[in-house]
Amino acid sequence: MKKRALSCLVSMFALGAGTTLAVPATTATAAAARPASPAAYTTFPGRLYSVAAISARDVWAAGLTPNSSLIVHWNGSAWSQSVAGAGYFEGVAASSARDVWAVGGTNWFSPSQTFAEHWNGSSWSHVATPNPAVGGYFADVAATSASNAWAVGLAASGGPGSGSAVAPLIEHWNGKHWTIQNLQRAVPGGQLAGVAATSPSNAWAVGSTGARQTLIEHWNGKTWTRVPSPNVDTGSSLQSVTVISSDNVWAVGSYFAPDGTQHTLTLYWNGLHWTVVPSQTPGGDAALVSVAASWTHNVWAVGIRNPTRCSNGGPQCKTLVEHWDGSRWTLVASPNPPSAYLNEIWSISAVSRSDIWGVGTTDYGSTLIVHWNGSSWS
Repeated sequence: MKKRALSCLVSMFALGAGTTLAVPATTATAAAARPASPAAYTTFPGRLYSVAAISARDVWAAGLTPNSSLIVHWNGSAWSQSVAGAGYFEGVAASSARDVWAVGGTNWFSPSQTFAEHWNGSSWSHVATPNPAVGGYFADVAATSASNAWAVGLAASGGPGSGSAVAPLIEHWNGKHWTIQNLQRAVPGGQLAGVAATSPSNAWAVGSTGARQTLIEHWNGKTWTRVPSPNVDTGSSLQSVTVISSDNVWAVGSYFAPDGTQHTLTLYWNGLHWTVVPSQTPGGDAALVSVAASWTHNVWAVGIRNPTRCSNGGPQCKTLVEHWDGSRWTLVASPNPPSAYLNEIWSISAVSRSDIWGVGTTDYGSTLIVHWNGSSWS
């Protein structure tokens, strides 16, 4: 699933946001043990799974608190809470300051339904979305205009904290309503974690199959078609995709090595086929969960170090940031606030080469917000 790095910590420490949710004791204990420290940016209880940067004075991030959904906003000088209500959010995207979508589901642990909210420039409102018969939820959303948006996720028997994937899910917004899309070849047990689009005739969605292999779908304006994609070792999956042009697309994720550790995975589309591009796996255990580009040869990917090994009292999970300069992926120093066991960046969005936002969590108990000013992350 997107933004959770396929870590075993997810099931241990996951908390949700629906109608009847509570923080598990392990999460509350870890949060209480975390040393207090002033944050570079405002923190909120919970987690932020996605961020959409529209301009230097207009940035949205979405996720959940221990008992509700969460949407926060950056106005150029401060972050403030905008929404705390039903459900939870895993994706947020904008085509303009008056067209912003936040998507997710209704319940984290129990059976879930797809869930979407829309910002029209002055207020958020719920928008009805169709549901698979078994239920399901959205993991990401992309918007190119007020009449063209895509939401992806999975049909599932439960929410992210308890359900199992039945099939990938794609829905489309045409300016009036959402509709479920038909996929040419069913992928039993598969799921889609990321989506990106540049126009009504060019969209990409990525995820994984039930056989733990990469899954990539492309929209050409008429149909969604599965595109062949490479895999490395076992357990390959993709979490995020960014589209720069018709022949310049990046997708990131991770794969499991034979020793059980995770390794970063970056794939590149050159207009003809997808290929694996070597990326950094610091310490021999790391995963990428989000990718964004501010121009052709300035691509950023974020995620987590030590996803299979960290624990409260053991090795810590730390933030991971990598940069593509047109020739190779390199590690970039990233912030890690004081924590009991975990810091992770789940999503990244760029306004420009010197204005990039990342969001995530510290110990699953408080939000993490980081910023690139053109020379360093803080």
